Amino acid sequence: MKKSLLLILFTFIHLFMEGQRTHLQVYNTDNGLPQNSVKDIIKDKYGFIWLTTENGIVRYDGSSFLVYKNFPLNSQRFTHFYGSVENDSIFTTGEYEKNILLHDKFPKITPLKNHSTVVYRNKKKYLLSCSHYSFASTGIGFFMNVANGRYFLLNNALIYSDFRSKREQRLNLQPLYKNASTIFALKDLLFYVDPITKNIITIKDGKIIGSFKNSLLSDHKTRIFWSQVNHQLFALNRGTIYICQYQDNELKLSKLVTLQDVKDENFMSIYFDKKYKKLFLGSSIDGLRILSFQDFTTVKRPSSNHESVFYSILPYSDSSVITTFGEVYSRSGLLENKNFKNTSPYFLDREENGNIIYLHEDHIKIYSKTSGDERIIRTKSLLLKDFFISNHQYFALFKDIKNPDGPEFNGVLAIYKDQSFNAVEKKIFFKNEPTKFIRLNQEYVLVGTVKCLYKISLKTNKIYKLTGNKELSIRNIIKTKDGNIWITTLGQGFYLLKNDRIIKMPYDADGNISSSHTLLEDAKGFFWISTNNGLYKVLETELLKYAQNKKHRIYYCRFSKDAGFNTNEFNGGSNIAGNRLKNGEFVLPSLNGLIFFDPLKIKSFYPENFYVERALVDNKEKNFKEKIYISQESNRLDLFIDVPYYSNLDNLVIEAKLSDFPNAKWENIGKDRKFSVSNLGYGHHIFMVRMLVSDDGKFIYKKIKIIIPPYFYQTFWFKIFLTGLFFLFIYFLVKWRISFLQKKNHELEEIVNSRTKILSDTVEKLEITKGKLHKEIEQQKKLIGTITHDITTPVKFIALTAKEILDQENFDEKRAGKILNSIYKSSDQLYNFTLTLKEYADIYSHHISDKTELYSLFQLIEEKKILFDEIAEKNNTLIQNNVDESLQLWISKNILSAIVHNLIDNSVKYTENGTITIENCIENENIILKITDTGIGMDEKKIEYYTRLQDNIENEKLLLQKYGMGLHLVLQLLQMIGGKIIFTKNEPQGTSFKLILLNKK
Repeated sequence: MKKSLLLILFTFIHLFMEGQRTHLQVYNTDNGLPQNSVKDIIKDKYGFIWLTTENGIVRYDGSSFLVYKNFPLNSQRFTHFYGSVENDSIFTTGEYEKNILLHDKFPKITPLKNHSTVVYRNKKKYLLSCSHYSFASTGIGFFMNVANGRYFLLNNALIYSDFRSKREQRLNLQPLYKNASTIFALKDLLFYVDPITKNIITIKDGKIIGSFKNSLLSDHKTRIFWSQVNHQLFALNRGTIYICQYQDNELKLSKLVTLQDVKDENFMSIYFDKKYKKLFLGSSIDGLRILSFQDFTTVKRPSSNHESVFYSILPYSDSSVITTFGEVYSRSGLLENKNFKNTSPYFLDREENGNIIYLHEDHIKIYSKTSGDERIIRTKSLLLKDFFISNHQYFALFKDIKNPDGPEFNGVLAIYKDQSFNAVEKKIFFKNEPTKFIRLNQEYVLVGTVKCLYKISLKTNKIYKLTGNKELSIRNIIKTKDGNIWITTLGQGFYLLKNDRIIKMPYDADGNISSSHTLLEDAKGFFWISTNNGLYKVLETELLKYAQNKKHRIYYCRFSKDAGFNTNEFNGGSNIAGNRLKNGEFVLPSLNGLIFFDPLKIKSFYPENFYVERALVDNKEKNFKEKIYISQESNRLDLFIDVPYYSNLDNLVIEAKLSDFPNAKWENIGKDRKFSVSNLGYGHHIFMVRMLVSDDGKFIYKKIKIIIPPYFYQTFWFKIFLTGLFFLFIYFLVKWRISFLQKKNHELEEIVNSRTKILSDTVEKLEITKGKLHKEIEQQKKLIGTITHDITTPVKFIALTAKEILDQENFDEKRAGKILNSIYKSSDQLYNFTLTLKEYADIYSHHISDKTELYSLFQLIEEKKILFDEIAEKNNTLIQNNVDESLQLWISKNILSAIVHNLIDNSVKYTENGTITIENCIENENIILKITDTGIGMDEKKIEYYTRLQDNIENEKLLLQKYGMGLHLVLQLLQMIGGKIIFTKNEPQGTSFKLILLNKK
């Protein structure tokens, strides 16, 4: 299996390298390297190229160099690589045997341990030999590691030590001959060049397994470049580099390239990248050279006196084309020359029989491919622009040049019956200079001009303008195998014609596709579009997706000079701007040569992976994995996207965005592959990167977390704490407010209760007052009724008596005196009665508006005593005031004064030669006022009447006429102040009046 793979690889490399053109790039201290001596070259498992120099280690990604030269070592000089690419453990050693490990895309110092470049055997020191790097002088041994053991190289012997069995096998060879190495390795095979016999001996696991001859390898002028870690072997002889593959038990050499004007003795290291077809050459003084093997072949005209500017070309054979000069070219160069003279470079076509049509000055020439004869066809003032044959009809597109001084040319579409261009079936005229036309179907023809696109009906000769008011300079009209029509223009891109509507396709990143000449469709569905600045490749299906959805992104693959062109400017403006040959090759004319290529063999290179692991934080480098932590004090963050990619950088599509920003859009990363952000706020930000990895628009994505720790006052817990404090504050505020409101409510309730109580008391008082008033009103009604009844009798008596006097003419003096005495008594009685009523009325009105005040009961009694003393003296009666002088009363003074006045008045009237005693005492809350006399006293009937009247004064009938007004008035007044009276008949004579009074405000 391994032999078969090696055979296939060898055959591929042999075929690929034969006759290949190369593109050279040179790098030194002027453009990226830290030093001009490149000692060794290797490619790690991630795709990065690493170089060792005398001033550090360099990582190359196809675009830029990343230099590591600040290791804590005494020297930054490094030599060869060793280790394992597959295990991601590549080592290199500095001058003082301090290893640098290349692991996970970064170098770091590591202890020697099992990867030492020095071992000891039998007290002798051996140095590691793993590449062609220079050997030391004789006397120093070397060792070489293979999978199952180790070789020790001496001046006169090769010793193999097996790792498992520990056995040693000695081979009598001279691996070190005259201070030069005669042994090299390819994987686990060792090859020994016998300096005497020139045989090349193959050794495996300490045994010679064969030998062979190879004059090139045994030539003393041949330099062998080998590297165990790269598994590559090269031979450099007289400026030519060969790659060696082990096949059929020997090494087969295939020529890679012959170097021009290069001193091969300066080369120190070689690495060939099979994927990208690039050869890396490290020099001791000239830095790094990168040779790119090109897939495109450019053929120029052989004569140095002729410019290699080509326009219209036509397939001539399966592998060749003919130009308007009559020159026939293949990939190998000029094959033959038909010597077309004075031809127009913009038109070339053929008839059905294969004869070639070209323009000679102002007429058409037809060249016979079989006989070589030529015939001329005159077209007067018409210049042929395009031509095709369909259904045995000859369609020709002309530019009318009969008025060369006019500002514009007109166009003519002519249909001929035969190839003589004489028998015209139809002519259709239109404005504007024509450029290209094709037959759309049986009825319609599409015609492109320098200003618009026409659709012409062959049945009605009607012309339809498909571009509307928009001016388009049509370069070419192409119908692809799926029936779609594509339009290329000068300066305005290219279009899809669908249902008589043109749909513009998007530009490439640099806008070069705006001036597109033609497009060729390969067997895989790719369009190859030639422009004024490069050749572009794109899938037709992707373009059709864009036509359906303008949001669909189109990514073009660009090929430029480093792919094998002499110039990036292709040519159009002719009727045929590109050919598809029967052998599968495409041929395109350019400003400097014809471009031959097989589209199915041209690979579009896309990167396989990318890495975001480096950053500059405020211009300080920082490495990270998936997450990067930066502080809020950082002003600028530069994130680097590392991509190992060794092809055209125009085709490297990397886009990035910060996904946590609203309306974030994918931004194209520039060729410096750096994304810069500044003044990010604290938190977790997501940096998203995507990279195009296929022709059909497939991307791979990666996410990087940018973590900016917050200040303590920005943390979640601090916010929780603040929120807690806030809610605690709100809680206490609400609680205080509730307490305040409760207190206020309580106060208001107390006020309301107080006022309610006052109102209740007032209402109660009003109810009481109402009751009292009601009682008083009823009593007054009763009193008034009684008064009315009682006052009627004396008044009537007086009236009758007066009438009797008036009616009697003669009456004696005795009778007159008796009548007048009766009138006097009745009038006096009536006077006293009305006087008593007036006093009662005054007291009642005063009681209603009376404001209670504190006064002395003794003084009140004393005032009444003084009032009645004179009357009492006439009756020989003594009034004694024994009331407590300190006693103060709140009882209505007017009412109590009237009561006391009436009672003393009664006692004085009915007491002679006796005493009237007034005294007081206190029982519980009541004040007892007692008036005792020694008069005639009240009879039992009066006492019983007044006692019963006092208990039921509202319902009892008042006997005013019988008992007078005095005590009735006293009872009424006592009721007003809530007092009572007890009548007691004294022994042996007299009456006691006991007043029970409630003393309160």
